[in-house]
Amino acid sequence: MILKKIAAICFGVSFLMAIVLFTNIGHDLIPKSVAKFIFLIAGSFALLLNLLSFRFGKHDINFNFFYWLGSLITFIGLTFMIMHWPYDLYIIIGGMAIVGVSFIYNPKIDGNNAGKSDLLDDELHNS
Repeated sequence: MILKKIAAICFGVSFLMAIVLFTNIGHDLIPKSVAKFIFLIAGSFALLLNLLSFRFGKHDINFNFFYWLGSLITFIGLTFMIMHWPYDLYIIIGGMAIVGVSFIYNPKIDGNNAGKSDLLDDELHNS
């Protein structure tokens, strides 16, 4: 799907700008004010496009929803951190906790993988 590809490109650009902002690597090539702007715009587009297309992911719809919701909250926390607004750390921790809970949820239990075993021996014995 084209939305997923565009979102991946936006996420990559946002990630590179986060490296510039949080590690000071490349700050001589890109000013921090420009890196902030690109981080916010590219990250917003990536999260928005992924939230719009989370139903078409590889995993279960509930896993995708909670994963991208947690990612959105984490991005908001990073935005608070960049802008030096209060409560940034609490928002980041909350978003990462939601992402962590989404990984506890087993994304392999869906209609497409039901009854299939990950073990090669089980598949050989069942045939």
